[in-house]
Amino acid sequence: MAIDTEHYLALLAQYIGSNRHGHSCNVAQLARELAERFAPDLADKAELAGLLHDNAKRLKGDELIRLAAEHDIEITPVERQSPTLLHGKVGALFLSERFGVTDTDISQAVIDHVTGRPNMGLLSRILFVADQAAADRDFPGVEELRASAISDLDHAVFIAVMHKLLYVISLNRVVEPRGLELYNSLCLKERKRASS
Repeated sequence: MAIDTEHYLALLAQYIGSNRHGHSCNVAQLARELAERFAPDLADKAELAGLLHDNAKRLKGDELIRLAAEHDIEITPVERQSPTLLHGKVGALFLSERFGVTDTDISQAVIDHVTGRPNMGLLSRILFVADQAAADRDFPGVEELRASAISDLDHAVFIAVMHKLLYVISLNRVVEPRGLELYNSLCLKERKRASS
C-alpha cells in the first residue's frame, strides 16, 4: 500500500487546524522511520496512522462525548472529566468515514496513541512513541526519548508513558487507568531487564 500523502493531507485539512498539520506530518515521518527500523512491512501503515492520528483533536469535549455516546464507544469516568482523551477513539471511528481507511491495526493505533495500554501491538507502540518524540515536541527528556526510539522501541514506550503521566500529574488531573497500567507493566519489565 503506497501512501498518497498529499491526498490525505488535503482531506485532513478539513478537520484539523494549521498547528496540528505540522504535528501530523512530523508524527507521520517519524512513525515511518521507526517502522522502517523495527518492522519495514508496517512503514506505510505507520505513516498513515501518523498522518491521521489527531483527526478528531479539534472537536470540543461535549462533541467528543456526544459522538462517542452515539456510536456506543465506551467513555471512562476519566474521559468524562477530560473529554479530549476521547479524540483517539472518535478519530478511529472517523477513519473509514472521512478517509476511507478501514485497516483495524491503524484504527487501534489511533485509539492507543492517547494514553497507551498494556500489550499494545507493534504499530500502536510505533505511533505512541512517534507522537511524543516528533520533531515539534519540546519538553525536558524529549532528546532521551528520541535517542531511545532509535535503538529500543519498548524502552521508548516506557519513557513516553512516564512523561505523559508526569505531565498529567503536574496539571493536577486524574490519570487515565490505561496509561497507568501501561506504565506499571513496563516498569516491571524495565526492573527485570536492569537486574539481568
